[in-house]
Amino acid sequence: MDKDEFVKTIKDIRTFLASEEDVKCTCPKIKCEFHGNCYKCVRIHRHFGDHVPNCLQFILKDKVKGIAQAAEMTADSKPKTPDELWDYVNKVAPRENK
Repeated sequence: MDKDEFVKTIKDIRTFLASEEDVKCTCPKIKCEFHGNCYKCVRIHRHFGDHVPNCLQFILKDKVKGIAQAAEMTADSKPKTPDELWDYVNKVAPRENK
């Protein structure tokens, strides 16, 4: 990438960030207390490293499937956290700051 292409990329990013496109949380775990707070969510996933946040999984999904297919393997999705667990957490350990 040359300097002009880099400048164009940054300008495109700035234009996108100034728009209202993709501002809502796409994670299906709507009961999660971190739903909609991307900064905290990504921090948690980086720290514990157990899996990629749901909103970013689509980026890796097709690539991993392609690699798995080449190795004659399968790639299965991690089961979602049941709503009952979030309900229980909110009952026995409610957030202090809502």
